[in-house]
Amino acid sequence: MEILYLDFYHFLKKKALILFLLVSCTSNAQEGFKLPKGVTSDRIKFELANNLIIIPVELNGVPLSFILDSGVGTTILFSIDKRESLELKNASKIYLRGLGNEEPAEAIKSTNNFLKIGGAYSEDHTVYMIFDESMNFSPLMGFPVHGIIGYDFFRKFILNINYSKETIKVYDPKSYKYKDCKKCYQTDLNLNDGRRRPMVKAQYKTNKGLIDINLLIDSGSSSALWLFENSDTNIKVPADSFDDFLGKGFNGEIYGKKTKVDGLYIGDFEMKEVTASFPDSLYIQGISLKERQGSLGGSVLRRFNLIVDYPNRKITFKKNNFFSKPFFYNMSGLTIQHSGVRVAKDYNIRKTGSRPSLDFITKDQGKISNEVYRADASTFVYSLQPEYKITEVRPDSPAALAGLLKGDKVLEINGRKSHLYKLSDLNDLFYSEVGKKITLKIERLGIKLKFSFILKKVI
Repeated sequence: MEILYLDFYHFLKKKALILFLLVSCTSNAQEGFKLPKGVTSDRIKFELANNLIIIPVELNGVPLSFILDSGVGTTILFSIDKRESLELKNASKIYLRGLGNEEPAEAIKSTNNFLKIGGAYSEDHTVYMIFDESMNFSPLMGFPVHGIIGYDFFRKFILNINYSKETIKVYDPKSYKYKDCKKCYQTDLNLNDGRRRPMVKAQYKTNKGLIDINLLIDSGSSSALWLFENSDTNIKVPADSFDDFLGKGFNGEIYGKKTKVDGLYIGDFEMKEVTASFPDSLYIQGISLKERQGSLGGSVLRRFNLIVDYPNRKITFKKNNFFSKPFFYNMSGLTIQHSGVRVAKDYNIRKTGSRPSLDFITKDQGKISNEVYRADASTFVYSLQPEYKITEVRPDSPAALAGLLKGDKVLEINGRKSHLYKLSDLNDLFYSEVGKKITLKIERLGIKLKFSFILKKVI
């Protein structure tokens, strides 16, 4: 299921690639990742959040979390909450053009760092730390995300990415042997002309037939499919679409159309009723529409287990148990993100051996429990809890018509306190089912209010 409400990340990378273009001459000098001597494979456990692969890494001994992103050509740091303990080697200040409001942006270039992912390590890794606040992904993910890594890791290994089990097996290309797989589809990865971002051929179905498309394989985009409208390639926005906020980039908000295409083909694998985003032409300036017609994101990729082979320039698709899941879009019209912490005040709840009466409650928000707890009204417990805030409301959406506004703080969802939800689980409610009633308790200008709306199908 596609559960990310905000695909800001896709276009952040477009700008971030300028960084790579400016420094590519130094990046090529890296020896890169390797496995320990005598080791031919390794296994990494990852977290799948909002259709994105979050991997644990160590940078100069400091544990961090990175997005594994096939759509970027270099390693970028941002949102570092451990600056006091993180040491960057051979750091120097640089200025990058093309970020933010097109004014030069301050960054740090650092060479000869030790970066470790599972058992694989790079002793001479170059990273770039960007201070632009718009690249802080953590509020939109609901947990700390410190950076992105792509080509630097992919290029050295054959990676078996199992979305079902949330594991990656890392293989030394010299010792890896392919197995026969009649249910697999293997095709070429286009990494020609020094390209660090892989392209693959696909087809999508329209009312006029199938259209051939070249797509960027973009594991760092949580959406299913991005398509770039272009009359030369017969790619047009279907009439059955709606305007929506697509994301947030360096230059501000990204807008465009959302819709569903009848079908998407990767080899013989057909996916039906696939959600698709068509960004306004303003946001795809600089992209060659002849070479690339869009992107294949995490909501499609997670439906397969993949063997990604940069050294031999090929990729293998094998459908998994996510394959038959329907594609959904956000039916509420709300975008919610993490906005820090708030002080929560609650009754002091203690265990008791007495029989329950009217003043007894459970710790599980109404769920049946074998243990009995008593709420002591004379004392309170204060704690820091994550705070969620509405950052976008789509015009004429169910949430907008109910009266919800940008900036409202979310206190409860369907009677359950908001801090008990992971951000991805909270947003998952908005994709769940047509006709589902959603009740939000919010705080606006210090006043607590309650709103209800029904999830409504737009397309």
